[in-house]
Amino acid sequence: MVLKLHGLSVSTNTARVVACLHEKDVDFELVPVDLFARGNKEPSFLAKNPFGQIPVVEDGDITLFESRAISSYIAEKFKETGTDLIRHQSFSEAALVKVWTEVESQQYHPAICPIIYEFFGKPIQGLEPDQAVIDANLEKLEKVLDVYEAKLSSTKYLAGDFYSLADLQHFPYTFYFMKTPLGSVISDRPHVKAWWDDITARPALKKVAEEPAKIVDNANFLDFCLWMFIFQTKHISTVMAGIKVHGTALSTAAARVLATLYEKEVEFELVPIDMRAGEHKKESFLALNPFGQVPAFEDGDLQLFDSKMRTLLNAESRAITQYIAHEYASKGTPLIVSDSKKMAILSVWTEVEAQKFDPAASKLAYELAIKPLLGMVTDFAVVEEFEAKLGTVLDVYEKRLGQSKYLGGDCFSLADLHHLPTTQYLMGTQAKKLFECRPNVSAWVADITARPAWTKVIAMRAH
Repeated sequence: MVLKLHGLSVSTNTARVVACLHEKDVDFELVPVDLFARGNKEPSFLAKNPFGQIPVVEDGDITLFESRAISSYIAEKFKETGTDLIRHQSFSEAALVKVWTEVESQQYHPAICPIIYEFFGKPIQGLEPDQAVIDANLEKLEKVLDVYEAKLSSTKYLAGDFYSLADLQHFPYTFYFMKTPLGSVISDRPHVKAWWDDITARPALKKVAEEPAKIVDNANFLDFCLWMFIFQTKHISTVMAGIKVHGTALSTAAARVLATLYEKEVEFELVPIDMRAGEHKKESFLALNPFGQVPAFEDGDLQLFDSKMRTLLNAESRAITQYIAHEYASKGTPLIVSDSKKMAILSVWTEVEAQKFDPAASKLAYELAIKPLLGMVTDFAVVEEFEAKLGTVLDVYEKRLGQSKYLGGDCFSLADLHHLPTTQYLMGTQAKKLFECRPNVSAWVADITARPAWTKVIAMRAH
């Protein structure tokens, strides 16, 4: 049966999946979704993706959404054909691919996406671009690109001297960005420019760039694409061991990693980083993680950022948890599954946490939990806005958790664990009503927050 891809090739997120399919030499059927007629909001489509967004993939009896989760599924299922995008024969290289894929999702994309919207999305709606928003996000993007420039001075591609999913994920938004007057921030960095020129010359990506011409004429192509975009402490340790986590249990990102280690019953050392004193911005820590964020992670001789120091994983906590779950798969709680279809579903909900749940939940946690601790005034207009956004996500969760005990299925997994740190903060604020008023969500939160591994993380915070 031919794989079906519901979307439009001019959509950035659909293009990500199309590029992956071309790299893997996989035949597929593109099923157009008429966004003009709100086809993505029809019950038949919402049954495939409750968030009403493209793309959606149907592969036999499995249906997936979230473009990064879909591309990971394709790269894994068809790992023996086409380009090896996940380096499945080398565990260390595969770990590097996961890290830099996460960097694209959590560092690169949040900076570049608002710029594209200001340049292209707003004019289509008759709105004036906000130069302050462009400038603020351009500054963020340049900091990310400075890290890329340093990385690409030592390796041809982000994860190493091999092209991978980590590089491919950057293509759709960067393609649009290079059509703005700001493209020089890439062109002026020689290693980044060489990398971009290399990946855009790949036959698979050329096919993606040529695809829209089959749908609309050249005169209307840009307007159509742009319209599409609119839719779119104290030292606490266990036994001194090979694994070190640099951070603090108060950090949501670090807590995510600590919970994973406890679930897997893996010994580790927590190396405290005093963020109030700015230790995460000092040279010694930046050598561990050039983004200056906690946690940083060390395990044996695995090195995931070029440095003279040994054993680095970056501050992208979700990449770290993925690494731990795979590397120590035989220990403790199984947080991933070997069945490719079940793993694909788990990956979808892991991506939903990162892209849908966390942006709203983290904003609320900052306003309701962090600001008061810092003596700052909570902005209740922001709280109202993001409570509405989180409520929309939790409505989808309520339906999903009526079908299975946990998000990824009937067993606790990384998809559930990733929610713990931010949810814990919110349950101590007025936002807890968002969880408690939804019975399935409420039962799920009670279940996962009572897990012994998480209670150990809470105990560490008490120190």
